[in-house]
Amino acid sequence: MPEINIGKSSLYYEIHGEGSPLVMIRGLGSNADHWYSQLPALSEKYRVITFDNRGIARSPDPGGEFSVPAMAGDTLGLLDALELERPHVMGLSMGGMIAQELAIERPDRVNGLILACTHPGGHRQIRPASKVEELFKRMVYVGSPQSKIDAAPTLFGPETLAHSPETVRKYAEVSLKHPAGPEILTKQWIAVQAHDACDRLPKIKAPVLVLTGDVDVLIPPGNSKILAERIPDARLSVIPGGGHQILVEQAKACNEAILDFLAGID
Repeated sequence: MPEINIGKSSLYYEIHGEGSPLVMIRGLGSNADHWYSQLPALSEKYRVITFDNRGIARSPDPGGEFSVPAMAGDTLGLLDALELERPHVMGLSMGGMIAQELAIERPDRVNGLILACTHPGGHRQIRPASKVEELFKRMVYVGSPQSKIDAAPTLFGPETLAHSPETVRKYAEVSLKHPAGPEILTKQWIAVQAHDACDRLPKIKAPVLVLTGDVDVLIPPGNSKILAERIPDARLSVIPGGGHQILVEQAKACNEAILDFLAGID
């Protein structure tokens, strides 16, 4: 099992393909295995590095509270350990917040940046409807398989839920292989609530692709518009029919947008 020491702890990681490096950071409760819709397409042209965030799946919990800056520090430690001087970085949801923090604090270490279904934090963020947030929070605090199934409407668009049950089933199967318990999910949730990069976004120097689905109810697409407006060299791509798990629901459209963006940098 490939692990790398990061400070007092370690991270599980995987490397797929060859070419310019692309580091991908997952969101709350998910792990390296959840990139199954991206790896075949992206690893054909890039050296793709995926990993489990601290306390998730095969990466141990270092103890104490979690924060977005601390997890960005973990990512930087991974870059250092793998001798990745300036890779492309992609983050989904909480992973996008970690990617923002890394690009803001260490602009010299990020080549191209992809922010998917994420928000800038702080008072400018657009929060989900209270019913949606409560359903997701129940999954966080309870952490049972049933609570995760109940949270599916917060993660997927209505068309996916109605007509693509296999998409939801596949995601659930991957999630239940290495389930995150309520203690870790709560730590991640608290970190997400404290995230606030909005006023610092103009410090991002890398070219940025902001991706969102037009029916994301968990992190409404208006957040992506804020990111695209406040980051100097950013472009926004809104994918029709995509919910919060747009990279799974609309994998082909997302992969094409990602590859097109990265080709313009390389």
